[in-house]
Amino acid sequence: MKGFHHMAAAALVAGIALTSVAPEAAAATGLFVYYEPDGGLGIVDPDDDWCYSLGFTVRHLDNDTNRTALLFDNNDCLGLPTATMRPRTTRDSPGYVSVVFHRTSNPRCVTVKDPGARHCNT
Repeated sequence: MKGFHHMAAAALVAGIALTSVAPEAAAATGLFVYYEPDGGLGIVDPDDDWCYSLGFTVRHLDNDTNRTALLFDNNDCLGLPTATMRPRTTRDSPGYVSVVFHRTSNPRCVTVKDPGARHCNT
């Protein structure tokens, strides 16, 4: 009987493990490369909803991540994005100076983490 209780407990634990939902990762996977006149720089596995400042001299972008990249024409990701990049795409970058990686391509409201505060772009 003792063996039956151990087997029943093990089956219960296995059933719970199979039905539990793992939390989603909080980072993109892949590489985002931005090219300046003197070469390229990259962001590896960027965090979701984090504002990355790219600088004012960026000329070309490669989004080789699994997330949509929201591009802004300011350095703090405020307001609605100026453009979006789908995962695994490239584009020229006239005037984009910051980027946020987001799970979906809907830019209506993105909560952006930054060192000073949290704000919602609406």
